[in-house]
Amino acid sequence: MTTISRDQIQHLPEYQTLIHARRRLTWLLAATVIVVYFSLILSIAFAPEYLGTPIGSGVTSIGIVLGMGMILFCFLVTGFYVYYANHVLEPLTARIAQKVGQ
Repeated sequence: MTTISRDQIQHLPEYQTLIHARRRLTWLLAATVIVVYFSLILSIAFAPEYLGTPIGSGVTSIGIVLGMGMILFCFLVTGFYVYYANHVLEPLTARIAQKVGQ
């Protein structure tokens, strides 16, 4: 069995593709979640009267719905990441491991 150095692995095209795909996805999802989160926080800071407006004749306010929406959004982003990791990143990792011989 031949030993492949870390430097040789880092120059594999599959490794470069893996790193690029993971980095792009990580920054995209992080930026999306940060924008959604800070949008909610800024709306709390600058429009609290709007967020306190009840929906219909009930006691649930727009702010509660938006907060729950943000939580649901984070679950969806996590689900998308898991799907992407399982269907794109893991096959790349398996190809790298196969090429290395492990």
